[in-house]
Amino acid sequence: MSSLLSKSFDALKIATPQETGYSTKYRPFKLVRPKRQPHLQFYGYGVSREWLIHFAEQHCPEELPDRNDVGYKCMATMRAYELIADLTTINTLDRKLCFNPKGGLVPPEWIAVYDGDYDDVLSDEELLAIKIDTIHVLAVCSDEEDSFEERPVQGQMDYMTKLIGHGPQWWMGCRDSY
Repeated sequence: MSSLLSKSFDALKIATPQETGYSTKYRPFKLVRPKRQPHLQFYGYGVSREWLIHFAEQHCPEELPDRNDVGYKCMATMRAYELIADLTTINTLDRKLCFNPKGGLVPPEWIAVYDGDYDDVLSDEELLAIKIDTIHVLAVCSDEEDSFEERPVQGQMDYMTKLIGHGPQWWMGCRDSY
């Protein structure tokens, strides 16, 4: 090794995370993983389709088709999602359909109906009587190991909360796999 290169290596100082600020600036936000459930759980922001359409109309109207276009609502929701992902720079942001029970706990029959596991125990009338409330969730991570470890940093979460207007929470996905 040349003496110049050797001297350069000797003079090299490795910065600690405390000196660079990297340890807190780029560390995923603090979050406790919930107890496992029959379906994947997603941490994110529940939003209605109407909220997404309104967001797109307010922030990117030039990218929307005519309001009378048959695909207007679908395009507006997609544009809103894309814009939120771009603005927050959360590259793991995803859209998921999740259960939205009143009172917090997902009734077991909802899961059975979604999974098709009602084993012909329920009549057609009983099946139709089960009203399953769902919600669109802009998910930043799930309870799966890889996804949970790749969650955003606190600054991204703060900005997302400001954009959406309310905080995130854990939601149970409607499907047992994604």
